[in-house]
Amino acid sequence: MKVRNSLKSNIKAASAGIHKAAKQNPAFIALPEYFSVPGCMEDFTSAEEICTKTHTETIKFLSQVSKEIPDIYLVGGSVLEEDGGKIFNTSTLWKNGLLIGKYKKKNPIAAEIKAGVARGKEPAVFATEFCKVGLLVCADMFDPVLIKQTVRLGAEVVFLPVAAMGTHPSVKGHPLTEKVASENGIFVIKVGNVCSSMRGGRSAVIAPWGIIDEVSDAPEDTIITTELDMPRLSEYRRNLNRS
Repeated sequence: MKVRNSLKSNIKAASAGIHKAAKQNPAFIALPEYFSVPGCMEDFTSAEEICTKTHTETIKFLSQVSKEIPDIYLVGGSVLEEDGGKIFNTSTLWKNGLLIGKYKKKNPIAAEIKAGVARGKEPAVFATEFCKVGLLVCADMFDPVLIKQTVRLGAEVVFLPVAAMGTHPSVKGHPLTEKVASENGIFVIKVGNVCSSMRGGRSAVIAPWGIIDEVSDAPEDTIITTELDMPRLSEYRRNLNRS
C-alpha cells in the first residue's frame, strides 16, 4: 500500500483494497504496518501525537470494515495504541467486526523509540479454523528468540506488517524472511507500507521452500492473493523436526 498524506486518504485506500480483495473470498486479508498514518516513518517525531490523531479512527475503521467482509479474518496492519501510560505499535486481528486479539511490537526501531514507542513483551499466536496465526511486526524478524517463541506457540502462518524507510538498504529478494521461513517451517506473509522507496517494504508471500509471490518495485497499491499449501507445510515441518 502506498502511503497517503492524510488519515482520511489512507483509510479510504485501505477500504478500497480490502473490498477488492474480499471479492476473491479469501480466508485472510492483511494490511501493512502504520497503514493509516500519513507520511513516511522517518518523518515520525511524536508517537503520542500520532496516536492521538490516528488511533480512534483507525480502530473504528477496522471494526467497521471487518463487519463488511463477513467471515474473513482481517489483519489490521498496525496502529499506535496507548496502554498503561505507554504507547505501543500494535497489530490486531479481526473477524466479523470483533477484535480476536492483538500483539505489541517487541522490537521498535530507533526512529520509533526516539518518537516514544515502547517495547512489547509477549509473542502472540491465535487459533483459526484454517491454521494457527502468529503476529509479528517489521523489525521483529531480527529477533530469533521471539520468532522461536512464536513458532513454539504453534504458529504456522506469520503475518508481518512492515513499513519501508528511504534509508533501508537495497536487497535482492527477501533474504531475512526467506531464512526465517525455511529455518522455522512457517509461511511469512509480508505486507508492505511504502512511501518514496520500495526498499525493504515490498509485500511478499514466502514459504519455507521459497518466495511464492511478491509485488513489483513500483510504489503503488497492489493486491496479491495466494493459496497456502498447508499439507506441504505439515510435511516440511515433520522433516524439519527429524533433522
